[in-house]
Amino acid sequence: MRFFPRLQLLFALASLAFLSTGQDPIETVSSQTGALVPANLASTSNLSEANESSEADPTNIAEQIDALLNAHQKIDQMSGTVLVADKGEVVYRGAVGMANSDWSIPNDLNTKFRLASVTKQFTSMLVMLLVRDGKIDLGAPLTKYLPNYPAESGDRVTIHQLLNHTSGIPSYTDRPEFMHKESKGHYTVEAFLVEFCSDPLEFDPGTQFSYNNSGYFILGAIVEAVTQTTYQNALRERILEPLEMHDTGYDDQYAVTAHRATGYTEILGGRRVATWMDMTTPYAAGALYSTVDDLWKWDQALRAKRLLDGELEQLMFTPGLENYGFGWDIVDSEDDENGSPRGPVISHSGGMPGVSTLIWRMPSIGRCVIILSNSGNANPGAIKNGITEILDGREPKIPLPRGDYVVARRVLDEGIEAGLVELARWPQVIRDEYIERDVNAIAYNLLEQERYAEAIQLFEFLVATYPTSANAWDSLGEGHLLAGHRELAIMNYKKSLELDPESATIPGILKRLGRP
Repeated sequence: MRFFPRLQLLFALASLAFLSTGQDPIETVSSQTGALVPANLASTSNLSEANESSEADPTNIAEQIDALLNAHQKIDQMSGTVLVADKGEVVYRGAVGMANSDWSIPNDLNTKFRLASVTKQFTSMLVMLLVRDGKIDLGAPLTKYLPNYPAESGDRVTIHQLLNHTSGIPSYTDRPEFMHKESKGHYTVEAFLVEFCSDPLEFDPGTQFSYNNSGYFILGAIVEAVTQTTYQNALRERILEPLEMHDTGYDDQYAVTAHRATGYTEILGGRRVATWMDMTTPYAAGALYSTVDDLWKWDQALRAKRLLDGELEQLMFTPGLENYGFGWDIVDSEDDENGSPRGPVISHSGGMPGVSTLIWRMPSIGRCVIILSNSGNANPGAIKNGITEILDGREPKIPLPRGDYVVARRVLDEGIEAGLVELARWPQVIRDEYIERDVNAIAYNLLEQERYAEAIQLFEFLVATYPTSANAWDSLGEGHLLAGHRELAIMNYKKSLELDPESATIPGILKRLGRP
């Protein structure tokens, strides 16, 4: 099973000292943060130097952010563009890394990046504009607009529940072979709905939160049904043209798109072109592209309420279950240094092969961080944390090589026992919070490259390390299934189901495998 945390999509080990596989590292302590950092990084990083030279000079904030991004790039955790605004004014715009490594074309501020799930906020705005115009009723069942959708589910699910991920409709990206096989197919909206978005409900609508790409695909289909035009035309006419977002659109990999970045993944063996997928599959859940400057226009329009105002705008930004509104995560921020509230943090991340994105907003103080990357290995959450520390006048943590790679590399090179020895050197809190999730993600990247034996080796390490984790056994089952080991897949799926009898997905998988 894949992990898809939304606010900090990928990996958050930036405060952990790098643990080499051969010897104990020599560590020093940051004078301001008190965090342990490797001596070789602490002594050579330009990040601390930039901070020291500009500590009292706010005009050098851009230098500090630039140093932070370059530090992330050096350890393969950033390739892309970043825009930062504070108090309503842009304080940084910059780019690092390559838009196309084959031709050595660098990223610049004109580079267009796939947005992945950042797309969802545009889909939710389209729906809310149609609600305002009286063409969609938030409380109506989805079958009112898609009468051919299976009534057993569609009559029970409302538009509101599709928007805030409480519909109970299974997400098509949770299917074991979707990213590996089905995502490469070219589909019409109607055909995809029938094949991938019409499974029986996993829970009663409105009772639980479950992040759901199927729900937003369905919303795109509803937009088309109501407007009698394509999703991309409705998006352009109602949002992009009014806001003059000329460098944003619906991605078509068959079209020639100027300045489009190629997606890459840095995974245990160097930079590789990311797994190919047809953009008809993410559709209204994740198929847009944009630039940081266009997304800055978007942020300004939202702050000024240029498209939507009043009760509907408030509803869109009202957190529901799991603090999710309509296409946005919404959480309370920490108070400022004087104890005054700074208003909500409104954000969303995105991720797909070769893509890591984040838009993070504090509208009450005019703060916005936009990170677009063409590397699946980028760490937008840690980059955002470092940027906000700089904006608040604090020294950001020095970014460090990804610790989960240390464990994964040890497992693949020397076996599971060596991996367990490596893991034992880590603080318990790190082992509990990060290792299972992040090694699991590395294994899925290997699956997407059809490196099945290596992926299964990492999954076997996870079940040895976390034997009571239903997710670990589920992942091992999926690895064996994709490798063609049907009986081993069934055995591991059953073990996962024993640990989590309430699983919403495994009974369906076992049924499809002929073992209900």
